[in-house]
Amino acid sequence: PAGSGLVAFAAATGVMPLDMPESVLVRFKRGCKFCIEPKKGLPLWRSEEDVLGELTAAMDAGVRHVRIGGATDIYTYRAEGVEDLEYPIPDPEPIAKVLHGAREDERLGILHVDNANPSIVAESIEPSTEITKTLVETLSDGAVLSFGLESADPTVHEQNWLNCNPKQLRIAIRLVNEYGRQRGERGLPRLLPGLNFIAGLNGETEATYRMNLELLASLRNEGLWLRRINIRQVEGRGFQEIPEQTFREFKREVRESIDRPLLKEMLPIGTILRDVWWEAHNDRIRRPEQVLDPSYREASIHGAPGITFGRQIGAYPILVGVPYKIPLETGSDILVTGHGMRSITGVEVGLDVNSATQQQFMAIPGIGGKGAWRLVSARARAASRGVTFDSVESAFAAARLNFPATADSVLSCDA
Repeated sequence: PAGSGLVAFAAATGVMPLDMPESVLVRFKRGCKFCIEPKKGLPLWRSEEDVLGELTAAMDAGVRHVRIGGATDIYTYRAEGVEDLEYPIPDPEPIAKVLHGAREDERLGILHVDNANPSIVAESIEPSTEITKTLVETLSDGAVLSFGLESADPTVHEQNWLNCNPKQLRIAIRLVNEYGRQRGERGLPRLLPGLNFIAGLNGETEATYRMNLELLASLRNEGLWLRRINIRQVEGRGFQEIPEQTFREFKREVRESIDRPLLKEMLPIGTILRDVWWEAHNDRIRRPEQVLDPSYREASIHGAPGITFGRQIGAYPILVGVPYKIPLETGSDILVTGHGMRSITGVEVGLDVNSATQQQFMAIPGIGGKGAWRLVSARARAASRGVTFDSVESAFAAARLNFPATADSVLSCDA
């Protein structure tokens, strides 16, 4: 079948057998009320050779970073029992063939995948464990498996035909955490789950939001990591109005009491993240002039006042903000210096103490505005005598500043 991804769907008409078991009709014909995917019918699998052939063609055309998409559940690629089981049984072999085969091409850089169904993982834990190990072995760090719980409320689950319950979700999150938390070459956990909630589904009450928060709190208390929590609102007819105040309070509580503490735990201050790609100045949305005007990419602006936003290449990259300008469309390694609710702040590593600007010095924890000015002033006095600093320590000694713990990681001396 045409189209990218592991799965292409046939039209529902003429594909769905009328004598199919009720549980399978629910999954593929009725499906979640808010979702259009099940209406497309049973999946038709592309062969492993076909997928690898498309990847090779993409590499030949200059592509270097790939997310294998078009699959609502990576674990059910070529799974057993799709036509007659409520929970098809995952097959680790074809998934391993695709992912290991992709990695045989040395031109491939970042490799990520799409969504996963936690109920499939939980109901077939042994093959799902093998697939999870393959994902950890082959994917680039920072990979995320988006898990669609949508609601922890059993009433909402029943009225909207949701296909994952909190018990299944917890089993799947535990499995991915067990194998995916180790840090990869870019400084990120190799593989973590994401979690989706949807507001406005039928049967929802204010108690629904409390159940969602209680579930998240219990996952945190167990020490489990979630890479990102996506909170959406249902669209279309046949659903109920969202209690706006309760919804806003729920989002705020998730961001403040779950997201931010998770970021601090996953990426503590001092963590080094490799290969951040710089995208925009002063706003996380890149404006047209920043694409068209080459001055935004000139090396001369490096270290000037302003803010630069960037991300590592990947499916769900973390937003990084740096409190000075960096030429756009360039890459740097950064050291984490602070945490927002869904983003981090940082400073580049490898800054030369003999050329760093005041803004760059200020971005280093433990220096501050006055300390940055003293470093720049001490360097100017040394330069007036024809002297450059021969070490980072000598610069701080000349400025009569204590040497902060992070300076060794951030600053260098090229003299």
